[in-house]
Amino acid sequence: MTVWERLRNPCGWRAGAKQISVDAMIPIFAVPTLAVIAAQTVLCTVIIFVATPLMIYYLHHNFLRFLLRTKFFLMWTITSVVMLMLIFERNVVPLLEILPEENLVFIICVFGGLLCGYKSKINADSATQEGTLTQGLELGEGSGELCITCRRRAPPKAHHCRMCQTCILNREYHCKWLDCCIGSSNLKWYMGCLFFSAVAFIYGSNLTMTSVCHPFILVGTILLPDDCSDVYHQLDIALCFVSALYSLLVGLVVLFYLIYHLWLIYLGTTSNERRLLETGSQYDHGTLKILSRLFCCKT
Repeated sequence: MTVWERLRNPCGWRAGAKQISVDAMIPIFAVPTLAVIAAQTVLCTVIIFVATPLMIYYLHHNFLRFLLRTKFFLMWTITSVVMLMLIFERNVVPLLEILPEENLVFIICVFGGLLCGYKSKINADSATQEGTLTQGLELGEGSGELCITCRRRAPPKAHHCRMCQTCILNREYHCKWLDCCIGSSNLKWYMGCLFFSAVAFIYGSNLTMTSVCHPFILVGTILLPDDCSDVYHQLDIALCFVSALYSLLVGLVVLFYLIYHLWLIYLGTTSNERRLLETGSQYDHGTLKILSRLFCCKT
């Protein structure tokens, strides 16, 4: 706590010096450090990719979940995107294996995902602020069921979020990677973020691997990596390969959640409603919930 109090940003723009949260600073140093360590050997890559999700889950379960609005996961997201973009543009593009059109499509997808993610957070924060301002209503005012936490009547299909400290209409879950609640106010932007992010991560991973590895032609001009056995002979090439693996794994997880939400929209329900229906079943404390918290850290 002493270190936390002493860490301050002396370059605050309008409000002077701002306090820097320790949990928000960890990803800024951890993500690049883990990437460099993973780029040393194949064994280091395997160890880092296996240990990192377990480490994040351990930190969340024992420390971060006690912080109401930790910035750890949001900073991890921002740091990862910035690092992957820098590696791609500074190390992969100069190899002259990627066409300008392919790089343009990749950049459009990256900035599309960033824009949709930003809009998701802004709309969620606006809805949260509006909900907080209306918490002073008397118990009899409004319509819907009485929320025992907010002490006010919430609209139908609204559920309380303990992190946002208000009721969210058509609440899906609180996505810690964006540090906001997903509901009716930002679901479309969130779906756009998932779509552009999945394309950017998977497409960028393919472009990187086919540049640093020996590729083969799948169909027409579509290439897939074939032999990546010699990527560890040079640190910058190994770093590109590790970033491509990281990007691929993240892209597959994001793609899974995109398909999952499309399925929920088709069913006309939300993930929060399904969770409430499944409470007490094998999914409540089983493998599915553990994996969900490990990769999405949602509540």
